[in-house]
Amino acid sequence: MSAVCAEASKAADLTPQLPTTNADNMVSRHFDKAAQSYQSAARLQQQVAADLLAKLSAAAKQHSRLLDMGCGPGWLHPTLKNYCAELWAADLSAEMLTQAKTLQHASCYLQADAAALPIPAKSLDIIFSSLMLQWCPKPAAVFAEFYRVLKDDGSLYLTTLVTDSMAEFRQSWAEVDNHNHQLTFLPAAEVLAAASAQGFVCRSELITYPLFYSDVRSLARSFKQIGANYVAGRTDAGLGGKKRWRQFAEAYEQFRTEQGLPLSYQVLQIVATKRS
Repeated sequence: MSAVCAEASKAADLTPQLPTTNADNMVSRHFDKAAQSYQSAARLQQQVAADLLAKLSAAAKQHSRLLDMGCGPGWLHPTLKNYCAELWAADLSAEMLTQAKTLQHASCYLQADAAALPIPAKSLDIIFSSLMLQWCPKPAAVFAEFYRVLKDDGSLYLTTLVTDSMAEFRQSWAEVDNHNHQLTFLPAAEVLAAASAQGFVCRSELITYPLFYSDVRSLARSFKQIGANYVAGRTDAGLGGKKRWRQFAEAYEQFRTEQGLPLSYQVLQIVATKRS
């Protein structure tokens, strides 16, 4: 363990109150429960990460310290370690981090909130974070932390879900009730503005990823398997009773294609540089 990692680990150990908010606590619990099933069910996450890795492979510095923020069970680590001299891993979920540790590809593991990293300033050359930011209530605070811990001219590789993700899901439930059944996603322009406001120079791309399911039950099951079934402010218990569920399923049928029921995600891909 490097001296910088030891310092970061000590700082993390001195922050036993993780997660820091009720929302963080609920998100962490859902991902803790999904730690065992995440990798086999994370179809979207694997597609999005592969595309972001392609950008990293073309530009990463070989002699660098790279942080995988929101590392999940560490399934990317066998690949990520090829792009750096020292791989660090961090996640809000203790169980996800436990799974990642079993692989032993990283030299430093931190249970950490992305908006309050226990990492000294200017310690990292690269931050890689795929589909983590949408779970953070204050993206601006996350970008501020990323800017702080990156070295001058350090790089950020990030993806997040933005407005119009899961449109089919949202529109189908809107025909049943007015409850909130999914995360609220920020507009791409707002996310980019938050990054730029910290001093990042960004290149971005908006990419649509469609997934297909045989029915709405398999769709809902996939959310649970990856821990993505938490919705802040949801006022009803679960997805509702049999009647409401049947109405939702019937409404969703209007979107069916030859491939099945679609669920489309709008992903903002950012490659940014810290300019001092």
